Amino acid sequence: MAPQTDPLPDALDPQATALCHRLAGFLFPWDITRALELALLKTFCLPSISGLLSSTGEFEQRPRKRYDDTGLMVAELLRHGPDSAAGSAVIQRLNRIHGHYAIANADFLYVLSGFVAEPIRWLERYGWRPLTTAEQQALFRFWRHVGARMGIAELPATLEQLLALNERVEATLFAAAASNRRVADATLAMLLADCPASLRPPLAALLRGVLPDAVATSLGWPPAPSWLQRALRLTLRVRSRLVNGWQRLRPPHRSRFYSERPTPSYGKGFQLEQLGPPALLERLNRPRWCGPQHRIGLTGGIASGKSSVGRLLEARGLPLLDADRYAREALAPGSPGARAVLERYGERVRASGTAAGDAVIDRAALGRIVFADLAERQWLEQLVHPLVRARFNAELERLADAPVVVLMIPLLFEARLEELCGTIWLVDCDESQQLQRLMARDQLSEADARARLSAQWPLARKRALADLVIDNRGGPEQLEAQLSGPLERLLRRGAAR
Repeated sequence: MAPQTDPLPDALDPQATALCHRLAGFLFPWDITRALELALLKTFCLPSISGLLSSTGEFEQRPRKRYDDTGLMVAELLRHGPDSAAGSAVIQRLNRIHGHYAIANADFLYVLSGFVAEPIRWLERYGWRPLTTAEQQALFRFWRHVGARMGIAELPATLEQLLALNERVEATLFAAAASNRRVADATLAMLLADCPASLRPPLAALLRGVLPDAVATSLGWPPAPSWLQRALRLTLRVRSRLVNGWQRLRPPHRSRFYSERPTPSYGKGFQLEQLGPPALLERLNRPRWCGPQHRIGLTGGIASGKSSVGRLLEARGLPLLDADRYAREALAPGSPGARAVLERYGERVRASGTAAGDAVIDRAALGRIVFADLAERQWLEQLVHPLVRARFNAELERLADAPVVVLMIPLLFEARLEELCGTIWLVDCDESQQLQRLMARDQLSEADARARLSAQWPLARKRALADLVIDNRGGPEQLEAQLSGPLERLLRRGAAR
């Protein structure tokens, strides 16, 4: 089903897309590639990022693939633009990869800021000229738009704010950690792997010469001598001027993006389906449901209004499969799930007034534990999600002859259940509305309500993956009016099945 409401931000202006294409593909291809490499290397100075990267094992085991995958996806965005078919496919791929990891919005913001800040700084230091104001603004608009398409929240509104965020993070949050060093060492070894062993130590020293002292220290590397940093700055500037002079004599006739060149990982060509951690490729490449039955995946954030939409669809005669109900059944009194929870947490979560041998859970007490501790929440999800998935499979088999089925799944993206659905409808509202509704509905303090909100992907991130966005910022009448058109079309298709 084609999207009926555009869940994406307004298209990026063509001038910014064209200018960034020219900067990265024609004017400064080598310099911008090096600047983006430096931006990614600096992200390893944040223990929150390096710790996650180290835990995946991708840098230690497959640093070359991880490097090429990132370079290819960034190059394809710059080459085609984020709103093109190729660019949209890259963003969807990134969102699906990132969805498998618990990445903080603040970390997304810092990584994005580096894609703007480092090219500006690099060309000021080493380029044959710095970027103009118009070029800097185009770079900012380009990557801010990519961030919006990826659902990153709290994006700075101006270039100045983005650069200030980048500087603030580097000044206050860079810190030495063992994971920083592991990931950085693996990356450096990969970059020097094709060099003779005798040349690797001096080349490593040269590479460290472009790093500010604070960056080298955070990575656990010795800072380069000041004379080496000055010599490298002069050498890189001379190189840039010579290349520019040559290009004035012989202007390049074709672009030189990283994705247009052979790579060690993929040779002369690559497919987007090859990019990503090998352990995830099967899931990443798994298509959505495409059978004759029309399956709506109904999702949203906590207290965004999914149940209200679900009731409206159910009132129109559509079978509704409710993940929350199946999750409650998975922890029902006396169930294997309830016994497993009690075995882990003991009397802290046993319902008051029940005997010691009764497997009855105090769900509020369990919620306080898992929403305060990511590891405990992940343990509970690993217990419950397979049970919920099994119930969905059983119910879908029972309803095999139904023309349309609605699967109401709050954690549809987080639990990676997209392949059960043919189309995804997202119930959307403002975060402030979510917060107030959740506090009123569940009688929670603001702190507890915020903890529950932070346990899910933000709605902004889910919008980028939805086919239909249902705006629930108004009242019931507006909500029902939005559903009438898409629902009538779906019912007509179901009747024609």
